[in-house]
Amino acid sequence: MQLFFREFGSNSNNIIILHGLYGCSDNWVSVAKNLSQKNHVFAVDLRNHGRSPHSNEHSYAAMCNDLLEFIKSQEIEKPVIIGHSMGGRCAALFAKQYPDLLSKIIIADISPFDCENQKQILIFHENILSALTSVNINQIRSRHDAATQISKKINDVNLQNFLLKSLYRASNGSFLWRFNMSAILNNVKNIVCGSLAKNADYKIQIPTLLLIGGKSNYVADADIKIITGVFSDLNIEIIAESGHWIHAEQQEKFTNCIQKFIDA
Repeated sequence: MQLFFREFGSNSNNIIILHGLYGCSDNWVSVAKNLSQKNHVFAVDLRNHGRSPHSNEHSYAAMCNDLLEFIKSQEIEKPVIIGHSMGGRCAALFAKQYPDLLSKIIIADISPFDCENQKQILIFHENILSALTSVNINQIRSRHDAATQISKKINDVNLQNFLLKSLYRASNGSFLWRFNMSAILNNVKNIVCGSLAKNADYKIQIPTLLLIGGKSNYVADADIKIITGVFSDLNIEIIAESGHWIHAEQQEKFTNCIQKFIDA
């Protein structure tokens, strides 16, 4: 699984950015460029997303194996891993499995464990997938046509635009999704579940920053209590005026928090 990636900067601190579900490295270019002023940044497309290969398997264990292969193939020493949502859960599992390979991790608006609001989040993603699969990509002639179909099930224009970034026109003129729709549909329940087991007798000692969107429902107080019990070197920052997509909604505050944590 040779992951597609974008590379920015050439400074001493190595950073790897892992996007969330339906995302890709392209969504992180602005953040990566900002961080590359002081760091060497790699923004990757996780399996079944962006320009990376597709596979029937889509699990956190598989994504961690891909990440290990990527770090070894690119000879990246002691990176800081930034993971948003699904990417954050991948980062947490990787930190548990390979602590000696990392320097720090940053988890953006997700619990590595099953969330307190698990059912609501699953319903949210099932609605997104229902909207995406309602688009007849064999008949649409433009992104506007796709947006019209998606808007029947999703009212949030920002969310519509985010999803439509993964719709592209192939060389034969037809439209295709960059993410592997069938793999996501078949694995969405596992993706929404945590990558780490609750009530396990272990500690993760890597310095960790948990960034939480103040308007998001992805990390509840009960989740924070569990996270604090496992991550022994944990910093928590709440970005008040942000929902789940912190890096897009409050980019300056997001990158400032990250750089401050890296420099500490």
